[in-house]
Amino acid sequence: MSKRWCWSYSGAVLAFLGCVSCVTPESRSHVDDTEDDTQQETGSGGAGTTEQGSGGRTSVVTSCGLPVPTSSGVAKPSGETGGLRVLDWAGLKGAVSYTFDDANSSQIDHYAELQGLGVPLTFYLQTNKSDAKDPTWAQALLDGHELGNHSKSHPQTASPDDVDAATTFIEDNFGITPLTMAAPYGDSSYVSVAETRFLINRGVSNSSVTASSGNRFNLPCHIPAENALASAMDAVVDKAYQAGRWQIMLVHGFTGGSDGAYQPVAIEEFVAHVNHEKTQPDLWIDSVIHVGAYWVAQNLIADITPEVDGESTTWNWTLPEHFPSGQCLRVAVDGGTLLQGGEALEWDEHGYYEIALDEGSMTLEP
Repeated sequence: MSKRWCWSYSGAVLAFLGCVSCVTPESRSHVDDTEDDTQQETGSGGAGTTEQGSGGRTSVVTSCGLPVPTSSGVAKPSGETGGLRVLDWAGLKGAVSYTFDDANSSQIDHYAELQGLGVPLTFYLQTNKSDAKDPTWAQALLDGHELGNHSKSHPQTASPDDVDAATTFIEDNFGITPLTMAAPYGDSSYVSVAETRFLINRGVSNSSVTASSGNRFNLPCHIPAENALASAMDAVVDKAYQAGRWQIMLVHGFTGGSDGAYQPVAIEEFVAHVNHEKTQPDLWIDSVIHVGAYWVAQNLIADITPEVDGESTTWNWTLPEHFPSGQCLRVAVDGGTLLQGGEALEWDEHGYYEIALDEGSMTLEP
């Protein structure tokens, strides 16, 4: 059996696993094992390897864990230098993230079916529940899923201490610091708490996220009706996908659980729904932190006014607090050479350059 690179998190250690149960899309094939960070890892390092390019320049070959669009054979731009533009959703048409609240028993009971879907998921843990210590959540991290904060005791009104207690629990039990949270009841009082502690907070308003706007501390989602059929869930995600949006889905649990999940759905219907979405071309299915970090960055870079010095144009940025390391953004230009750290970036035939966000700067030259 051949080995595949898988993201593993035990404490703060990335490990190389020979596994077939990991979430291992081909786009997450590169592991940077030099990273030493207590935050939850969400992708490989921006600048992976280097090779000698044309004209004696060194080309930076990036491997950032982003999905590959269906487009291919796109020629390197050769027009007039300029025209930099950020690609929404990593160059795909839209995105969807599946989130699960409360550390519900039925999520544990059906984890094998969820893992069998082969897509990264986000589990928001309510940490005062006995099931919050279940070994399933540690396995979920090993399998490449995200663990997020859903408070300790699920109060209607935000308590900073209660939220911090949940973060401490996750750090102590799973060795990672959660970068996103989900507000209990979607209550707006959690917005100000999230602003100082997380990159993203998910609320519960019934909508989807556009590529260029939205409050990252109160993101909308869709909660399927109790016993919703796959076709009903398909309709919600397909609508957002066709509109070029990011749909976050919230499922509290599945029918038959022992602790009364809110509006449960049948696991068979949920599995059928996700399998349907996997057939959609250029739909990015990933965790909240993966899609969310890209979305935050794409709006950050798109809003920068660059500095012009002769024939060179430079974009400088500072990433927000709680932004994960090792992330990339995809951009295109009309023409010219795009550089980071004085090294030319390699054009990808799928239609973009990948820039390493940790660099904080990029320059376009003739």
